[in-house]
Amino acid sequence: MTDFWLPHLAFALLAFLIFTRLTRNTTERGVLLTGCLLLSLVPLQGISLALHLRTYIGDLSVASLVLLGWAALSRFGLAPAGARDRLASLALFAGLAVLLYPAALGLSYADPYQLGFEPRPMLLVLGLLCAVLIVQRSWLGALALILATLAFALRLGASENYWDYLIDPYLALYSLGALLSAAVRWLLARPTRNLA
Repeated sequence: MTDFWLPHLAFALLAFLIFTRLTRNTTERGVLLTGCLLLSLVPLQGISLALHLRTYIGDLSVASLVLLGWAALSRFGLAPAGARDRLASLALFAGLAVLLYPAALGLSYADPYQLGFEPRPMLLVLGLLCAVLIVQRSWLGALALILATLAFALRLGASENYWDYLIDPYLALYSLGALLSAAVRWLLARPTRNLA
């Protein structure tokens, strides 16, 4: 049943975040979010719009849904993630992307994806990372890790692999791109040394 609802949640959150700028207040945002969820259920050629979108982009990871959910809730008054929290979360998911995707693209002989079927070592490492994030008060990354792990343990998604709950190509590209952009901004903002 949750496998049915996860694509609908992804569709609703994505649509809401795209169109939320058209709203002026919390009531309108609530109506928009409800409308987006109902729109995800509209059938087209026998399957819902959300499942149509799923055929094109695949499933988003639970971590992506957590980040989208946090962004959506911030439109209703939840404090947005601070710069440090956001940077730590981006670094976490960029690191996971660097570990997973080079092998998936055939650039490495190692196969970290295989570890996701029996993820005990991964759970230990990510548990330690989660503890570090909590100590640093990086709630966004910690919450994404905790909920992705819980969803995997309960098998809430279609996949049997832990990696599919942690990261997807869109989160990987976003994290890497946002970190690169932040690094470029930091370099440009540094005061230039007077060489004279």
